[in-house]
Amino acid sequence: MRVTNEGAVPVTLVADARLLALEVTPRSARKSEHCELPGEMRPQDDLSRPLILPPKRSYAERFEPRLYCLEGSRLDALAPGAIVTATLGWTGHGSRPPLIVSPIEGVEPAVAPAKSIKSAPIALPDEPTPTPTPPVDPAAAAARGEANLAIQSGRSVDAASSSEIAIPITLVNRGQRASIVRFRPETLAFDVVGPRGANHCGWSALPSAPTPDLFTTLGPGAQTSLTIVLSAYCPVRVLATAGLYVVRASLDTRKASGAEIGIRSFDGQVIGTSPTVVRLRGGTAAEPLVRPALER
Repeated sequence: MRVTNEGAVPVTLVADARLLALEVTPRSARKSEHCELPGEMRPQDDLSRPLILPPKRSYAERFEPRLYCLEGSRLDALAPGAIVTATLGWTGHGSRPPLIVSPIEGVEPAVAPAKSIKSAPIALPDEPTPTPTPPVDPAAAAARGEANLAIQSGRSVDAASSSEIAIPITLVNRGQRASIVRFRPETLAFDVVGPRGANHCGWSALPSAPTPDLFTTLGPGAQTSLTIVLSAYCPVRVLATAGLYVVRASLDTRKASGAEIGIRSFDGQVIGTSPTVVRLRGGTAAEPLVRPALER
C-alpha cells in the first residue's frame, strides 16, 4: 500500500493498513468480493499512527491480503487476473472524526478532510507456469510395495485466540492396495510461518509402544480424519502475536512402526499437499508500538 500526497500542502494521514478494505473481482466475474479485517483487528478511531505527509511524499506499508480475504469465495478471488480496488479509512461522509486525512491547523490553503481515500484498480499478475511434475503411477507404486498416501488440511481457519486454532487433518489412501497407518496426534507435526518467522511444531513426547488399536487400515480410496488444536503442538511464543499464519501438516511414522508386534505398517513420512491459512484475531503478546515513517 502506498499513499502519496499529490497536493501542495502537508496533511495528517492515519498511516495504518489495517484500515484497508478490498474489492476483489475475479477474472470473468461480474460481482466483486468485499474483504476487510474483523472489527476487533481494525482501529476504532483516528488517534493511532498519525503521520504528517508533506507534498509529493509517500507512505508505504506491506500487508498480507489473505488476512483480509480469508475464507471461501473471498480467498478464491485472490487469483491471477483479478482486479483489486482498495479503500483506506472509514465508511460515511462529512468532516467529523474518524478521518483518514485531516488538514493541519494554520496551513493554507486549507485542505478538505476525508473519511476515506480510494485507489485506482490494479490487476493481480499471472503466476509463472510451474515446472510440470511427472504423474505418479499408482500401479507401479503398488508393484514396488510403496504406499500412496496424502495429507490434506482445512483451507482456512479464523480463530479468536490461539487455543481456538483447530485444524481438520485428513489422511487419504490414493493407492490401489490397503495401507496400515498409525495416524494419531503423536505422529503429526506442523511447519508454521507467522509474524515471528518460521517454526516447526511437533508432539511433545515420542510415540508410545505400539498396540493394535493405534493403527488404522485404509483401503484404496479410503480416508480418515482428525481435528488438531495447534496450540497443543506449538510453544506459547509461536502463537503469541495476532496476524496471519501459514500452517503445513505432515505425518511421520518412522518412529511409530508396528513391526515389533507383527503389523506391516506404513513407516515413512507424508507432507501436506497444501497449507492451511490461519487468521489469529487476538494474541497474548502486547501489540507493538508502530511509529509510521515516510517512504525514503
